[in-house]
Amino acid sequence: MWEWDATSLAGALKSAATCRSTPHVKPLHAVLLKLGLSASAILATSLAHLALRCGLPGYARALFDEMPRRDVVSWTSLITGHAHQGLHGDSLALLRRMVESGVAPNGYTLSGGLLACAGVGQAALATGKEIHARVVKMSMYGPVDSVVENGVLDMYARCRNVDYARRVFGVMVARDIVAWNSMMAGYLGSGQAEEALGLFASMVSCEVGADGFSYAIIVDACGELALLKQGMQVHARVLGAGFDSDVVVRNSLLDMYAKCGCVDSAELVFNGTPSLDAVLWTTMISAYGKFGRAQDAVCLFDRMARLGIKRDGVAYLAVLSACSHGGLVREGWHYFKFLFDGQSSVKLQPEHYGCMADLICRRGHLEDALEFIESMPFESSIAAWSALLNSCRIYGNAKLGQLAASRLLKLDPENHSNWVALSSIHASEGDWHETWMIRENMNREWVKKEPGCSWVELHDGVHVFLMADQSHPELVNVLQTLDSLKEDIWVMPSKPWTISCDAL
Repeated sequence: MWEWDATSLAGALKSAATCRSTPHVKPLHAVLLKLGLSASAILATSLAHLALRCGLPGYARALFDEMPRRDVVSWTSLITGHAHQGLHGDSLALLRRMVESGVAPNGYTLSGGLLACAGVGQAALATGKEIHARVVKMSMYGPVDSVVENGVLDMYARCRNVDYARRVFGVMVARDIVAWNSMMAGYLGSGQAEEALGLFASMVSCEVGADGFSYAIIVDACGELALLKQGMQVHARVLGAGFDSDVVVRNSLLDMYAKCGCVDSAELVFNGTPSLDAVLWTTMISAYGKFGRAQDAVCLFDRMARLGIKRDGVAYLAVLSACSHGGLVREGWHYFKFLFDGQSSVKLQPEHYGCMADLICRRGHLEDALEFIESMPFESSIAAWSALLNSCRIYGNAKLGQLAASRLLKLDPENHSNWVALSSIHASEGDWHETWMIRENMNREWVKKEPGCSWVELHDGVHVFLMADQSHPELVNVLQTLDSLKEDIWVMPSKPWTISCDAL
């Protein structure tokens, strides 16, 4: 018969935690009590750690509260464990309890708190700054571990405070690849893709070896800016570095080519190495849908089922959107009813209803669309009402357009385009009095429409054009070229035009 002692019990707890073996939690707890070792801080902490790893946070906290003596290791294990399990609020609450109890946190404790702040986001920025202050104070007594420094940087980046993240990055003595990636991800997440590209160039010049995460970030940045040439250059580096089989990098490459208008290149990336990754398949379906290849999107979606790849809510959203853009009414209703009838484990969301509303609206059945939207089991759906409003503008239905706009202005008052769309509907109907009244309301509410903007990559630069902007130095030449293009457009070609990525 097996004889338990403190050493063998510690080994069993460690093994069970590694395997996340839930059935062993209570039996091991019973052995701990039977041997009279429940007062051991090390064993009790290991048992609480096991419970957290097995998804039993309540059990772990109960064990923790029963400990007669809680040292910094016990507190740190529970704080970091909750943070790693995604229980960020609980992690921060435990950190506050720890400080209030008079136990001083160490670097590992603060690292867990920073991870929790990063998970919460902007709402935890104030707490993150308090932890940063403790890290600065700690640095006065000796060097701070790079994990803690990277945690501070990542916290600011994920809390969308890029200025603070940039300052932390600037004063770091030793920047490893984690720091570079966190800073680049912070730039990208805050809409500063150009800065992310510039930082990647600096990283390369500093001879810091990029990893898969680095390439995924920069490929995403190229996609956000629709920089095909730079994206292809990064793709070449990916191939040279051997990261082309990395699923995350492949997904970013596929998405980048789709955003740059090269769906054929996206298809090549998808077919490059067979993969059953659901995210990769969903991204390809979405790319097909955006470029009018709805039938290909449907076929790929059906192949997912045949291959046993789980089709989640995002995948259904992608195929419904493809059906909407491609006018595949029958297929769209088929997949929607599949969800609606409970034949799938996916829970219907307002976005799924929004796609179906868009599908009905695109066929011009505005009254049916209104009936469908009002019968939704949700109180509000911005996507559905937006689809109806846009279709009312296209089909000139001012009455329904006014209804849709009024609903949208209540649901999404910060979106100024709803005012503009309603104004355009009345203007198209020649109802100038209502148009003038809406414009007056817009002026009183300080509503301003952002000017249209487009950019064109030419040679070694990107040229930005704003609507009604007269400041471009080559404005005369641009307008002359546009006039000549308009004349050419009137001459119908004998064969349909085809544009490929190779031609670009």
